[in-house]
Amino acid sequence: MKHNSVISDIWFYIRLFRKHEPLVLVFGGAEIILGALLPLFTIYLPKIAIDLVERKASSGQALLILGGFSILAMFASGMYKGVEAGKYNLYNTQRTNLMGMFFLKSLRLCYADQESGENKKLHWKVYDAIWGGDWCAVSQMVRGTIDLCVNVLRFFLYSTVLACLSVPVLVVLLVLALINYGINMSHIRYEESLREQRALGQKHFQCVENAMGNVNGAKDIRIYGMREWMIGLRDRTIGELRELARLSKKKDAFYERIGFALGAVRNLGAYAYLLYQTQTGGVSAGEFVLYFGAITGFSEFVNNIMSSLAILRGAANGTDYIRAYLDLPEENRKSGRGRVESILLPPEITFEHVGFSYKNTEEGDKTVFRDLNLTIHAGEKLALVGANGAGKTTLVKLLCGMYEPDEGQIFINGIDRNEFPREEWYRLFSIVFQETLILPFTVGENLAVDRAERVDEVKAWKALEQAGLKQTFQKQGIHMRSYMTKTMTADGVELSGGQKQRFLLARALYKNAPVMVLDEPTAALDPIAESEVYEQYNQYTQGKTAVFISHRLASTKFSDRIILLDDGEIAEMGTHEELMRAGGDYARMFEVQSSYYRRETGVWADREALI
Repeated sequence: MKHNSVISDIWFYIRLFRKHEPLVLVFGGAEIILGALLPLFTIYLPKIAIDLVERKASSGQALLILGGFSILAMFASGMYKGVEAGKYNLYNTQRTNLMGMFFLKSLRLCYADQESGENKKLHWKVYDAIWGGDWCAVSQMVRGTIDLCVNVLRFFLYSTVLACLSVPVLVVLLVLALINYGINMSHIRYEESLREQRALGQKHFQCVENAMGNVNGAKDIRIYGMREWMIGLRDRTIGELRELARLSKKKDAFYERIGFALGAVRNLGAYAYLLYQTQTGGVSAGEFVLYFGAITGFSEFVNNIMSSLAILRGAANGTDYIRAYLDLPEENRKSGRGRVESILLPPEITFEHVGFSYKNTEEGDKTVFRDLNLTIHAGEKLALVGANGAGKTTLVKLLCGMYEPDEGQIFINGIDRNEFPREEWYRLFSIVFQETLILPFTVGENLAVDRAERVDEVKAWKALEQAGLKQTFQKQGIHMRSYMTKTMTADGVELSGGQKQRFLLARALYKNAPVMVLDEPTAALDPIAESEVYEQYNQYTQGKTAVFISHRLASTKFSDRIILLDDGEIAEMGTHEELMRAGGDYARMFEVQSSYYRRETGVWADREALI
């Protein structure tokens, strides 16, 4: 990941706010100017009061001058608080917008990049950088930038005031400020050296904490007696974090003592010098108060500059995560000359000399396919079988356009897939994956994946009926406006594992795309329920090209053709009967699985043969 400079990260946010909310920059600029000027009111007010006393000004004149000055100071302070609050509300709104940009970007990424372990980590780092409250990277970058500008401006304003007192005094203060700067930078570098250890410790603690609070793990914790072990892990991670905190506080105390000593030397020296100048008539009593306040504030601003730099350096890492994620390559969504509506459906899909590898895995690049050639005929029901890791799911992801082949081409009715916009290609497929995605919206919205008013309820109930859920839903009083899951509503619909797979099948049937893809569609169903699904298989795939993955080989008997994949290659191909007669790996796998379902009498029952 590219590490940008702090200035580059600041410029990133300036461009972002200038495009989406310019008032943040206006309010931020006003906050910088007012924030720099406000301390001047504090150090000049005592001087003015003493000067009025020395001049023996009348009470009315003193009241008028001091009152007017105080009103001006209060007005400036009110303006400062107003622009500070306005800026805070506006940039927090932009944090929400940035989260929206982050979400939309995730939808446009290449699917292979989203599956990458590194990008998954990056995804959550970006989430924390945007959505971590006032301590997130976005907030810290805005606050740190404004505080830095305010204190740098105060530094120069106070330098101008002190230059009127004595240039040598200003030089001495600048030297002390540089020493203070070096000490603070050493402190910052030490804290940064602990950051990786602290982040690792926090990660370990959160892992244990999440495991201890995970209801799904409660059974394992009890059955395997994991309680004491997990408490020990928790205590160890807490101990690691406490040790890091102890080291950090020890160093903090060390640097605080050095800072206190420097401050004492500065203040005592300034106090002695100003007393001498007052006694010799070099400065008036009012100027004494003014200059002493300026000298004291001068060092404070140097410390504040260091604190702001530390905040910015910490926030820069989070900003780098955001920028790296937004720079990830997106799917190729170019418009092609082909149109899905213009091709003959159901389609024929051809893999021609296709090669594919997973990049940057822990073992390096992992090749799955070399020179794969396969034609899925129009209207054909094709089954993919084989051991885990044979390439079945990878082939389906290549088919659906989620992966791009490293070499070779994929054609639909003889037209290169790249001729079609990605959205049009996706419209060709109704897919049931093993992973379930049911959102806390209504039943109808989850089926149609669209707004409630656009749901075709007749079509939705038909899809539920085909998937074997209509009767169950009606018995339980579940309708199209019922909410799914209990995330948003206490009475939300919760489905069992098998019902979730049926529901996803209903979603695929509702879409009614010309290509049906089923990845282990009945894995969570019992044999009888699975049999019922496959009895309807021919019906709901009528007029479609269908591909399904299954480890239960008895279900493949419903297919027109079976492909046995082995180590990324087509090892066997044919109908169920042809492969059984061939007596190869498919036949042996089938016999092993089916042996568990034979009756004692030796009579085969198809319903019980579904494995």
